[in-house]
Amino acid sequence: MKDQKALLSRCLKNDIPAMVFSGNDVLFLPLLKQYYIAATEAGCTREFLADILLRIEEFEKHIAMSPDTIKLPD
Repeated sequence: MKDQKALLSRCLKNDIPAMVFSGNDVLFLPLLKQYYIAATEAGCTREFLADILLRIEEFEKHIAMSPDTIKLPD
C-alpha cells in the first residue's frame, strides 16, 4: 500500500484483478480491520502491517471528520 495509485496502475496494466474502496464506504473499515488480522496471522512483514494500520487510521479520521458522508456503497 506504499503507493496505492502505482499499485492500481500496475494491476490494470498487467490485467490483474484489483478493487478500489472509497473512504465513504461504511463497510470498508471493518473489512480492512479483518484484513489486518488475517495479514498478521499469515505472517506478513511489519512494514506491510504498518501500512495497513496507516490506512485504518486514515479511514477512522475521515469517518470522524465527515460522518454524514459515510454510507452503504452503491
